[in-house]
Parts: sequence; structure tokens; C-alpha cells
Amino acid sequence: MLSRSFQIRAGVGLIMIGIVAVSRPAHATFDPAAVFSKKCSSCHTYGKGDYVGPDLKGVTDRRTRAWLLSWIRSSQRVVDAGDPIAKGLFEKFKHERMPDQNLSPDEIGAIVDYLATGGPASGEESRPHHAMTATTADVALGHDLFVGKVMPQSGGAPCVSCHVVRQQGERSSGATFGGDLTHVYSRFQDAALSAFLQHPCFPRVFTNDRAAPLTSREAFAIKAFLRQADRDAAARVP
Repeated sequence: MLSRSFQIRAGVGLIMIGIVAVSRPAHATFDPAAVFSKKCSSCHTYGKGDYVGPDLKGVTDRRTRAWLLSWIRSSQRVVDAGDPIAKGLFEKFKHERMPDQNLSPDEIGAIVDYLATGGPASGEESRPHHAMTATTADVALGHDLFVGKVMPQSGGAPCVSCHVVRQQGERSSGATFGGDLTHVYSRFQDAALSAFLQHPCFPRVFTNDRAAPLTSREAFAIKAFLRQADRDAAARVP
């Protein structure tokens, strides 16, 4: 399951990046297929094998409904409670944390029912590009884009114009206008960063406000770099 979407809140001389819950009117219809596509398909496939997380085809046969409801609501809570299945999954998938979901019990139940009755049709989902699949070349490109050694094709300013990432062996250079992004990957997770990088973080740095801030290749590389920087910084903490 994936994290909630990003939103930029511009203050006086400050950019704040936050996660916002998607609000729905009381009369809105909950669409589990759309939620699966938006929140789940970046880490899970349906009938195409394990990816970042386990393949979800047949999951309602492998697990009880009560277990699935608890897992989807807060997988880490189930892991921390010592559940052997949860601990096994956490180890198998390299400690990738599935973010908690801001969904009601009825909405989570609707997702479980959706999976139980066939889930995504064959070919409906496309395998996502998760940062954990990045190569060292991807991470290197992301670093160079972040610090401005390579400029984005769209003509936007490099990330270092506003942000900083602390790395071992390098000076913590860059502006602090937009804050320290060293641990932004663990804070917001893959899906939220993917959504954020699809939009300009400050339109005035672009010649054409309607131009895409990054190509899909550039966005993936920067996301991969931020993931690596986050993990490297966490490993240095005593």
C-alpha cells in the first residue's frame, strides 16, 4: 500500500512539503479499483509475481480477512506486535515499510473484497518504477541532477537551489529555502515522492509554467538518489 499524495504549501520565503489526506464528500462513491491503482500498484502486482511487496493475487485465500484488515490499516503495528507472518514478510521484502492508510474500516474492507473477487483485470495495471529497482547509474544521475552537475531538460533549476541533502564525504552545500531533504524518502515513501516529482515545486523557476519539471527518467533518478541518501544517513546514526 502506498502513501498519501503530496501538496506544496508556500509560506513567506518557505516551501513546506506535506502529506495530505484525500478528502471526499460524504456522498462520494468509494472506488476500490481506483484506490488500488493509486495506492497499491506501485509496490504490488496482481498475478505477475512479487515486486516491492508480495503479489496480491490469491491473498484472500492465504490470509484471513481479519488479518488483512489489520495489515492494510497498519502493517508496522502488526509487525511490532510479533505476528510471525508479518515478521516473515518484513524480512523477506528487505524491511520495506508499507505506510499506514487513512482509510475507514469499511473502505479497507472494500479493498479486500475487490481482491477477493478478482482484483485488477489482466493487463489493467502496469508495473511501477520503484526506487529500490534503481541501478548505481540511476543514483549517480539523481545526485548530479540534484546538485546541478546535470541540468533538467525542462530548463528548471536544480534541487540544490532550494534544498540540501547531507552526504558522507561531501559538504552539506545548497540553499535551505526549501528545507533538508536527507530523510524525505523515509518520511513520505516512494509513491508520494513520485507524485510530487511530477509537478514543479516552485513554478517561478521554470521559463514555461506549464512545462513538466522533470522527465520520467530524471524524476526516477532523483527519487533513487533521495532513497540512497536517506539510507546512507540512517546507517551513520550510532
